Amino acid sequence: MKKVKTLSILLLLLVVLSSAVKSVIYYPKASSLEIKGYVFEEDKKVDGAMVKLYQNNKIVQITKTKKSKFQFILFAGKQYMVEVDKPGSVSERIQISTKEPTEFGGKYTYEFRVDLIDATKFEGVDISNLDFPTAIIKYDLEEGEYMHDANYSKQVKADLKKIKMEAKTKK
Repeated sequence: MKKVKTLSILLLLLVVLSSAVKSVIYYPKASSLEIKGYVFEEDKKVDGAMVKLYQNNKIVQITKTKKSKFQFILFAGKQYMVEVDKPGSVSERIQISTKEPTEFGGKYTYEFRVDLIDATKFEGVDISNLDFPTAIIKYDLEEGEYMHDANYSKQVKADLKKIKMEAKTKK
């Protein structure tokens, strides 16, 4: 009888330990991403810019910049969009993905700069391309950190350069 009891206890421990090992192996660590943005226009800090945080195309938080700064906490496994608005400027959008599994648990901080553009510089020019995000930020497993998608940013810069050239020819 003692052997059966001992065997049962060992079997139970084995089941508990194997399920614990599976959860460590198969599930990414829970984390959150604190984003800190700094808003500028022509290298001057912008106070009072409206900053909206979207999740699944719904506004989940709104704030205004103070000393050019804003911040949000983003949870793992989500898709976000940050939109920065200031009257007289072109709205700026940044897409941020926390869907990718990370190598760390807890809170991670990512800082970035947002440069607003004076909308009057584009009078008479189609700027609908600027309705898309100007940056995409996501976790890069190879680098082990959150990063801008460099290829996407190059394309956006090229589009912006074309729009600026068109605006100059219209004046």
